[in-house]
Amino acid sequence: MKCNREQFRLAATPVLLGMAFPMSVPVLAQESSSIMLEEVVVTARRKDESLQDVPQTVNAVDAETFQKLNILNFQDMQSVVPGVTLDSENNGYTNQASMRGVSYDPTAQTSASVEFYLNDAPVSSGQIFTQVFDVGQVEVLRGPQGTLRGRSAPSGAITVRTRDVNYSEYEGYLSSTLTNKGGSNYQGAINIPLVSDMLALRLAGVMDESEANHVDSVFSDADSDADIKGFRATLGFSPTENIDSQLMHQRISKDLVTFEQQAGQNRSLPHHASVGYVAPEDRVSLMGSPNDVKNITEVTTLNVNWLVGGLEVSYVGSYSELVTRSNSPEDEINWIAESDATGLSASQAALLVDEWYQNLHLMRETRTHELRISPEEPVADFFSYTVGVFYEEQEGLNLLDRNSLLGIVGSSGTPSGVLVYTLPMERPSESDELSGFVNGTFFLSDATELSLGARQIRTHTSNETYMRGSRISSDSSDDNELIWNASLSHRFSDDLMTYANAGTAVRPAPLGTLGIRALATPDANMEKVLFRDNERSISYELGIKWDFMNGRGRLNAAYYYQEFDGFLHYSPSILYFGSNGVDDFNFTTNADAEVQGVDIDVSFQLTEEWTASAVLAWNDSELQSEVPCNDASRPLDANNQVNFCATGDKASTMADWSMAVRSEYASEVSDGLEGYVRGIYSYTPENDNQHQFTTIDAYGLLNLYVGLRDVGGSWDLQLFAKNVTGEEQMTSLEDLQIGEGSSLATALGDSGYYTARSTPLREVGISVRYNFGS
Repeated sequence: MKCNREQFRLAATPVLLGMAFPMSVPVLAQESSSIMLEEVVVTARRKDESLQDVPQTVNAVDAETFQKLNILNFQDMQSVVPGVTLDSENNGYTNQASMRGVSYDPTAQTSASVEFYLNDAPVSSGQIFTQVFDVGQVEVLRGPQGTLRGRSAPSGAITVRTRDVNYSEYEGYLSSTLTNKGGSNYQGAINIPLVSDMLALRLAGVMDESEANHVDSVFSDADSDADIKGFRATLGFSPTENIDSQLMHQRISKDLVTFEQQAGQNRSLPHHASVGYVAPEDRVSLMGSPNDVKNITEVTTLNVNWLVGGLEVSYVGSYSELVTRSNSPEDEINWIAESDATGLSASQAALLVDEWYQNLHLMRETRTHELRISPEEPVADFFSYTVGVFYEEQEGLNLLDRNSLLGIVGSSGTPSGVLVYTLPMERPSESDELSGFVNGTFFLSDATELSLGARQIRTHTSNETYMRGSRISSDSSDDNELIWNASLSHRFSDDLMTYANAGTAVRPAPLGTLGIRALATPDANMEKVLFRDNERSISYELGIKWDFMNGRGRLNAAYYYQEFDGFLHYSPSILYFGSNGVDDFNFTTNADAEVQGVDIDVSFQLTEEWTASAVLAWNDSELQSEVPCNDASRPLDANNQVNFCATGDKASTMADWSMAVRSEYASEVSDGLEGYVRGIYSYTPENDNQHQFTTIDAYGLLNLYVGLRDVGGSWDLQLFAKNVTGEEQMTSLEDLQIGEGSSLATALGDSGYYTARSTPLREVGISVRYNFGS
């Protein structure tokens, strides 16, 4: 696998210059040695410890950072943590996260490459991709996860911790944000000690309204809109110094009305003639009706910690629900303008429509339990351990209206309606996972630490599919897998630590082959798409963590290499020969892959008032084996049912590297009043990994913030501008035309349009925050 050294050199240069510059300015050496960066405390290894003591790559985003950078929704966090892609589709329930050179598509019907945790309990991405309010800290853990946390994941995990209760102080905050793009956000929290030092209640809520993706349609008067309401209650109970428990319940509702952003031109449909060419930066849709999504997520977590007999006994339990109702028009570019056909029979008239929808009702319930035990202090000052058991069960139900296009009414080019037959589908599913885990840490010397861990995982998964009460498919699987990790770290001084770690991960293969109309005798290639194996991977990481110049500077850097055996690769819109002749399908198949990369995180306290930091992530991934492809030179028939090609493509659609630079200057302007200015610039280079036929140009986004605040922290007034330079760059343009190969395209001609996405609009706003109590 080739390493693009020129790209890495270009990416690393600004970071290295940023490191060299502050160390080379003489005046900085004259500053007081008491000026130093604040310590960052993380819980990556299920205990509170300094970031500089953790032998793995971790990025922490605390509550103060969310406030300073006016981060109100979870996806915006990716501007702070380069190399992490967070994406939420307009359907309101398809969310995805990718990092370390591995992309994940939710439609691949396998578990995520990046797992999510809320208060240490595993949750679906739908519970996380919502509004950010009253959050304590978010941690991005890079590399294989699973030996210490519930689910195995090859690329990493993202943990979210809500604010804990305060047992002794009455406190809280109120915050409001308004923008020139129709956005408003109101949130607040209040902490109430009910019994001093024993029982406390914290309540938090948020109301957010925006114009969603700011895309409107030329064929509809509806406006894109997003309304989100959230509520959270946390009850803390600590009857003794040795027992602490926190029960949290959260409910968030989301109402979305959105149009898909589209680009291109249709030259055949009469009612499109006046539209002309649509560019990506126009932020225009051709849909006749919007997507309408209503989403409700609820989650309850219970965390209990008990110190007894020299042991720490911890329990984490959760119950979560996800309910989504989605209505998405299937006439994605308004092929059919209106239903005005005449002379139809009664049965035909009953089926005639000019707009028809994919109606989805999705429900999911999840329960998890985890119990773990570890010694309060190392055994004989040499050995510590954690042993535990984890159990999870899920139940789901998908109700889907499956539409069949029976015919188009009207002459070619002037459609006046379509005949649609709707067939309800029901797809119940269930799964459970039981695992036991053990992790041991050996303190080989005051400076050297060896950690070993393993988890044995047993899973059962099943689903069924019904049409009008008749079962058409039933699939189940049982797996038993072992994953492990090992790390060795050594401190050469109080300021310098190096480490090496290795770990494995496993992801289950998709269950069933519903939708593939294969022949009764599949050939060798077709068997590859019908029968998939679990994905297994092993990763190696070398890293350094260095505090320099008496704690004023901090440099964390790591190189990683990961091998995948049976990487679950997603190949959309692949043609194959089956029982209906030539058809297309979105295949998920196994392929070997290799990934390597570098993560760099550097921070510096330039003066007592001025800080700066930069984060860079570089990755290089490559598929090592053949994957499904469309190859016109090899016609499909019963003897060649699907083509495979050695593409050498990337295993990721992410850019090869990305970076973010942050800086803040704050100074007291009068007695008790402090002014500040801060900024963050995130840069994404040219990306030819995302699409086969389109290269996404490089772009950079600059956000600036200026404000005044009370030195004591009671209030903060902030003006901000996001995408200050008004960068208008296409960030996605799908390779296939909308509706390509569909009945509508066959009858009425190609749509001429492609699904697109662009950088966010320039947005200016004001934010006011008032803190009360302690």
